Order: sequence, then C-alpha cells, then structure tokens
Amino acid sequence: MVSPPPLSTKPSLRICHLADVHLGYRRYNRLSKGGINQREADVNVAFQEAITRIISLKPDVTIIAGDLFHAVRPSNTVVTFCFRQLRRLAKESGSPVVIVGGNHETPKRADTGSVLQLFSEIDGVYVADATLETFTFKEQSLAVTCLPHAAIIGRDKLDLRADDRFNHNVLVVHAQVNEKWISDFGGAELELKALSPHEWDYIALGHVHIQRAIGLNAAYSGSIEHTSANIWGESSELKGFLEVRLPGAKRTFHPLTSPREVIVLPPIDATDLEPQALSTRIADLSASMAGGLDGKIVRLAIHNVSRETYRNLDHREIRALRAKALNLTLDIVFSTVRPDLERLGKPGKGLLKEQLIEFSKSCAVPGVSSDEISEVLGSYLSKVEAKYEAS
Repeated sequence: MVSPPPLSTKPSLRICHLADVHLGYRRYNRLSKGGINQREADVNVAFQEAITRIISLKPDVTIIAGDLFHAVRPSNTVVTFCFRQLRRLAKESGSPVVIVGGNHETPKRADTGSVLQLFSEIDGVYVADATLETFTFKEQSLAVTCLPHAAIIGRDKLDLRADDRFNHNVLVVHAQVNEKWISDFGGAELELKALSPHEWDYIALGHVHIQRAIGLNAAYSGSIEHTSANIWGESSELKGFLEVRLPGAKRTFHPLTSPREVIVLPPIDATDLEPQALSTRIADLSASMAGGLDGKIVRLAIHNVSRETYRNLDHREIRALRAKALNLTLDIVFSTVRPDLERLGKPGKGLLKEQLIEFSKSCAVPGVSSDEISEVLGSYLSKVEAKYEAS
C-alpha cells in the first residue's frame, strides 16, 4: 500500500494581491463635487475602499503588481492622496507592502526617474520600479521577487530562481503573460514558462484588467475600476483584488462595491425605423436599465441609420439622456444605401414613376399634352435608374 504524500510543513501565509489601480485616470468632461475629473475621483474611491478592505483582512503582505498610476507624471493631488493611503495601509495592516512598476508609470528615459520611489520613504513599503529586485521578510519567512516592466524590456532571457532559505517564495510580474485578451497596450509579452513557474509558491500578475487564473499558482487580480482601453468588452467583469493563501495558492476574489457601472445596451437595427420611432426606441432602452440611466457609463450601437433619419432624430431628448448618464455613447453606423435611389427600383405605393404621371396630369402647358410632359419626365427618370443599376 502506497502511503499518501506528507502534508506541507510550511506555516500558512496570506497575501492580498491587487494591480492596475490607475490613479489619475481621466475620462469624459464631468467634474466631481471636489472639482476634479469624475472618473479620477471614481478611481480614488475604489482605491480607498480596497485599502480599507485589505486592512480589515490583516494579510501578511500586500502586493501591488504594477500600474499604480495611470501616467508617468501624476498630479500633486493624486500623489498626495496615494501617499496617505499607502501609509495608512502599511501602518494599520502592520505588514509589508510591495509595489512593482508597470508600463504606465515607467518613464521612457532612465534618467527621468519614477514617482514610485517616493513611496519607499514610507516605513513598510518596498518599491521595485526599474530592475529585478528581491525583498525578504524574515518574520514571514517570505521572499518576494519583483519583475517590473522596465526590467523586462530589452531582456532576451529571464533567469529567475526562488530563495530556498525561505518557506515562501512569491514572484510579482507586470506583463502580458499567456493571455490573448488585451486590456491595455504597451505591456511586455511573456510566456508563463519563461517565469520558471515551478520555482514559486505564487506568481502575482498585473497588466490584464480582468481577474483570471493563468496557471495553478499564477493569476491576474484584475483592475479595481473600469480603466482599460476597452471598457465595453470588460463591462460585465467585477473589479476587486485577490486574497491568496500559501501554501497551495488558494485564491479568494474580493469584489469592490464602489466601481461605477458600465453597461452595453442591446444594439438597435434602424433599417425600417422612422426618426420618431428610433428616438422612442433609444429612450425606452435607456429607461429599461435597472436603477435607470443616472450616473452610469453606457454604450448603445445603432446600425443601418440613414443620414436623413439621423438628422431628424429628437436630439433634444438625446441630450437630456446624456445629461443623466455620466457618459452615453451612441455608436451610429450609417446605411450605405441611399434610400432615395433604392426606392426608384421598387414597385408599389410611392413609386416615383407613378408620382410623375400624377404630376403631369396637373401641369397646364399651352400646346403640350399631359402625356407628352409625362414622357419627357419619364425619360429623365429612366436615365437615373439606368445609372443606379450600372453602379
């Protein structure tokens, strides 16, 4: 009889893993009550909620896997806010915070320097923004190896090894790893095997904005707000952070309640809709959302719209709908067929030829019969029809 493998003798350890915070992210021309861009304020609120939730969990270490900021040079207001939140996290959780540089906050010139280094002045905060670095924590018997975006660019080969002196080894990477879904541009692309996955108890990944497992011991936590290049493609994805238990890399996702709702409405086919009917459809779809349109980010695609129909829409009502939403995007796809020419070749009511005959009967030209007028006008119509059919 074969004996079962022995249980791990390693002490347990809990990690809180978040990434792609994107502080300083701005979109749309709406301001908050505090006078800053509303989407920037939304990200701040989500980050503050995440910090509060992590403090309540009391993890052994917190990892931020890149793109803490949306730009290389965030505003002073954003930097100050971030400094206070990270100081609160380090102090109130009583555990180390490890931050890795992502592509958004990495300057193109090495001599420019990264704003992330400022946060290493906070007790308990450790920053790897440019080179491969390993931070060790004896109390947790933990080694955290950090591979920021700048350390990946230009390297043909990665030689990554765990530190066997510690019970737990974690790798933190900001890159596009074994994942086809593109949330953001500008990230380095890597294969999971290049990271020597067998060396690590857990690999904390950043760059892809949706929470997703890449291997048994590797995962993306996703972003904390809808800040990707394609928010519509990720509209149904919850935003939050991961709690990871070692050994075993068992993961629990903690969704946040503060991220603003992003909704993609069912598309409208406007082929046979008159302007008033189309305006009504737009209003009805907007009203059908749970909780209404107020404050949401919404996209509605409308296909096969003639330019005449678009001109005659109730634009005042559309502006009123846009005022309710934080942002309402109407993706209009215009029809490629000119309806005036299309009607030329269709029989039935409204046929232009019949209308010309009726018009000829009402014309009174001395010495010219209505049939002669109809024949002349009909010849011009035939030329237009022939030109349309040849094109």
